[in-house]
Amino acid sequence: MDYKTVTWMDCCRVFILMWVLFNMVSMIGCASNCEMDCPLGDVESLINNFGDPYGTPIDHFGVAEGTRGVESVAAQEIVELANLPENVDWLKSIRRRIHEHPELAYEEFETSKLIRQELDRMNISYRYPVARTGVVASIGNGNPPFVALRADMDALPIQEAVEWEHKSKSPGKMHACGHDAHVTMLLGGAKILHQRQHLLQGTVILLFQPAEESGVGSKRMIEEGALENVEGIFAMHVSSDYPTSVIGSKPGPLLAGCGFFKAVITGKGGHAAIPQHSIDPILAGSASVVSLQHLVSREANPLDSQVVVKMLQIAPF
Repeated sequence: MDYKTVTWMDCCRVFILMWVLFNMVSMIGCASNCEMDCPLGDVESLINNFGDPYGTPIDHFGVAEGTRGVESVAAQEIVELANLPENVDWLKSIRRRIHEHPELAYEEFETSKLIRQELDRMNISYRYPVARTGVVASIGNGNPPFVALRADMDALPIQEAVEWEHKSKSPGKMHACGHDAHVTMLLGGAKILHQRQHLLQGTVILLFQPAEESGVGSKRMIEEGALENVEGIFAMHVSSDYPTSVIGSKPGPLLAGCGFFKAVITGKGGHAAIPQHSIDPILAGSASVVSLQHLVSREANPLDSQVVVKMLQIAPF
């Protein structure tokens, strides 16, 4: 076995383990005072069933041939680390602190501060600020391969309506999309990877990204060099649609990517008796809204997932 693959496989296993721990820790689950005492032994087989991303043949169980012994030991070690009561309690505490203090895009100063404090306690080096509030940390020997793990930090401008112990303390702001769990997952992954750093034949880059909800945070982080030398990147999203320990995936794109454009329609006033001398922007705008749907129904492959979301603003002259 080429032991440089340990970096890739540990990244896969650790991040999936963190995802499993927080999958189903939705706002509903938290409102029910869910203690998240999720035993992780039941997912050992899940995180063990990873093949060699460098091309080792995979059997019908999804395990790389000739690597079962190494993978089994690594999986068991990771499960044992994640199951330590002090680690579980620590993860609960981190997630609840972030949930209580949500911050919107590019305002994640306290969230970023918490992340940096935890990284300092683990003696993990990092670069800050990146894209204003983002953090880029690294674990490993500083050599290739460079593999990145990413978590988003920002909340949504939503009022949390459910009354419970760890409800948002910021009026009009809430971690309704699970980014508090994502940050906690990555910190938990960082702790396990740091404890296994002597096994990493490469470097793991930890990306704590701001402004995901506004659709621009990742672009700005890339522009500031967050993905320099990175060969592969992993990111996940919690979901209340699946039970704990279930991973949802499919070939090709899975989550949404956003593209924006702006069009200005300028009208010309007139009299109702002589409409031919006017330009009606309402009619033109309405026609545009309907016609844009043709981009999906007639211009795109029907097997590709695409949605056109429109926002129409009428401004006075």
